[in-house]
Amino acid sequence: LRAWPELAGDAPRLADLERAWLAMMAREALDVFRLPRLTGGRIADLVRIEDPSPLFDARADGRGVILTMAHYGRLIMLLAALGAAGLRLNMLTIPIDARNPDLAPAMRRYLGTKVARLRAFIGGDWVAVGDSLKRVYEGLRRGEIWIILMDAHLAHPVTRERYPFLGGELRLATGIPRLAARTGARIVYGAVHEDGYRLRGRLCALDADPSRAMTEAVAELERDVVAQPEQWWQWAIFDYLWTPEAV
Repeated sequence: LRAWPELAGDAPRLADLERAWLAMMAREALDVFRLPRLTGGRIADLVRIEDPSPLFDARADGRGVILTMAHYGRLIMLLAALGAAGLRLNMLTIPIDARNPDLAPAMRRYLGTKVARLRAFIGGDWVAVGDSLKRVYEGLRRGEIWIILMDAHLAHPVTRERYPFLGGELRLATGIPRLAARTGARIVYGAVHEDGYRLRGRLCALDADPSRAMTEAVAELERDVVAQPEQWWQWAIFDYLWTPEAV
């Protein structure tokens, strides 16, 4: 409500958004358990990627690519679809083991299952924040694709940059543009939208300059959240990520 004060007096609309958010999160969890039963052809039928060219164009000169996404929609289905199409994708994520005190044991087991089942489709390496990032740097310099979620909750203090977002500012870790600047990698924004029982994947080319690219990526996320607020997972930690612009 801090970002949308006009909803404060609209209880029916808030209730609708809450139900839609819970339903989306339930479908996202179910995706984890049905992934092993899906073939590449079935995933291609379920997930339509509007235009894959931004990802291929970013790699045209042999550069690595950081595919930056947010916790928005059923994102593992887009990644599985890219993997099923023949792309090898690597992941840099938050730690999901005992190093992360915010995760209960059951959630650690669930996330471990999720990562393993997704990797069966995308085939790449997996590095967690807190591990050595040498593999990430080397891979980007070799032209690999690395997935990094821009709005992840990090349990330890990190340097953050502020970006215009929903009338205030979104505070994000500076790791993505720093990685891109040091490796020459391009940044591409990705998101997935529900379209009936199917999904629609969207990839967006961004500025070649890493700092401007991140500003554009956050602007794309803002457009997605305004269009379908119930698809963004991070409302539960909104105050951790967002601040009024005047603060």
